[in-house]
This record gives sequence, structure tokens and C-alpha cells, in this order.
Amino acid sequence: MDAVQIELVIELTIVLLAPPLYQFYLWRKGKTTPAQLRKTVKVFAPLYLLVLAAMALVFSR
Repeated sequence: MDAVQIELVIELTIVLLAPPLYQFYLWRKGKTTPAQLRKTVKVFAPLYLLVLAAMALVFSR
């Protein structure tokens, strides 16, 4: 893996970690409900699974 791929993986990781970290922050501050958290998980879970599958395919070469 070259430096460009490593940089892209790091940037993608940061972008994908932002929504869960923000939801965690809202939950800790009491600004969201468990129902809203479950709704958010249902939206983002398939996206994260697709991204992980794509990354596995790309890096398995």
C-alpha cells in the first residue's frame, strides 16, 4: 500500500467516524433520545457495512 492509499484511508476513516462521534456527544449531553439513536444506527449501519465491504475488496488485491 502506497502513501496515497494510506492517506485516503485515514481521511475516509475520519469522515466516517464523525456522525457516530457527534451522536455520542449529543447523547452524553442529553440532547437526543434513545429512539433517535436507534434511528440513526439504522440509517448508518448499512452504509458502514457497504464501505467496509468495498474497502475489503480494494485492499485484498
